[in-house]
Amino acid sequence: MGLIVEERKGAVMVWTLDRPDRLNALPDLEDGEAFAAACAAVNADPFIRCVVMTRAGRAFSAGGDLKAMKDRRDLFEGSGAAIRERYRRVVHRIVRALYGLEVPLVTAVNGPAMGLGCDIAGLGDIRIASDRASFGVPFM
Repeated sequence: MGLIVEERKGAVMVWTLDRPDRLNALPDLEDGEAFAAACAAVNADPFIRCVVMTRAGRAFSAGGDLKAMKDRRDLFEGSGAAIRERYRRVVHRIVRALYGLEVPLVTAVNGPAMGLGCDIAGLGDIRIASDRASFGVPFM
């Protein structure tokens, strides 16, 4: 199963970040394509009026996968130039896809939103935070 679970409720598309065992850590190498495809599908459907993004588990998104960073694997593997190129293909693609969404994006933040997770939450046209929400940008 992929990161984004989609459920249509009338004119509303609900996206649930579904990687609860890893606190919805972002991004895995395929996440750029997942967000781009989900946004393209919404943009192509004239009957969808908005997207609500929420989470499974206890975190909206913990942001970067600290284990992958420490082990220098996946997005963080190789030379600086290779990492930069993967950031363009994955991280930047996520942000560009959400920015290009042609309907309002509501981010329902009901747990920690850290790093890239905070960035994604902030891309919402409307952001709703529960009393369990917290936000942080602990970039090094």
